[in-house]
Amino acid sequence: MRPKLIVSDLDGTFLSPDGSVSSRNLAAVAAAERAGIPVVFATGRPIRLLGPVRGLRQTQATVIASNGAMTYDLGREKVLSVSPIPCSLAAEAFADLRAQVEDVAFGVDTGHRAGYELAYLSYDGNTFNIRDDPQRYVGELTELVAAGEFVKLLVLRENGDVDELTEHVRTVLGNRLAATHSSPDRPLVEVSAAGVSKAATLAALCERLGIAPDEVAAFGDMPNDLEMLAWVGMPYVMAHAHPDLLALTDTVVIGSNADSAVGATIEALIS
Repeated sequence: MRPKLIVSDLDGTFLSPDGSVSSRNLAAVAAAERAGIPVVFATGRPIRLLGPVRGLRQTQATVIASNGAMTYDLGREKVLSVSPIPCSLAAEAFADLRAQVEDVAFGVDTGHRAGYELAYLSYDGNTFNIRDDPQRYVGELTELVAAGEFVKLLVLRENGDVDELTEHVRTVLGNRLAATHSSPDRPLVEVSAAGVSKAATLAALCERLGIAPDEVAAFGDMPNDLEMLAWVGMPYVMAHAHPDLLALTDTVVIGSNADSAVGATIEALIS
């Protein structure tokens, strides 16, 4: 059946491999809007990194960011909701992880800014230059968690298996915080407040809109999309998705983000 809402992950899903929006995906979103079907993006990205979709002003304005920890109105550039981690809990979690998980470095993210331990940059291959980005900074861990609230904590290991690291982090954190990952090529774990996920935030949005789960189509490729895809009635999984997503029942496996598979599927849904 035709959905009443479409929700899509960004990296590895809606965005092309180079991080851009293809013309087909752009046209498909516009066509969905003309058909009266809003398109919502649900991403692990913080709100400061929504550049690729900021130009899609004809689409539904709300973005589920930071794995559900923030909702953001792109049109008005306004934060709508935040589910933060207090600095005291962040400090406690980092202390426990440092004591029980070997060779990890930490980062914190408020959505607007991100801070990292110096070792994090080394593990990350120095892929970004702190001096060129005022929204990123380096500091001692005690400085990073000294004050404020965070939408995401980051746990990075120089090498190793990301699924194994994620399970280890979950074991240490217990029910205090939620851990997932969205990186296919490095052991990076993303930690949110307890109960926070794309699925939970999407469910709250759909409740406000009066839309049932079986009226929602969703697209994803990584474990941070797993709960969302299990919640909706029309789940679509990228062909290159993580094995946990490909193992979901009642999902439809589509093509690659390199081939604008999301756009092609949206075209079929609204035709």
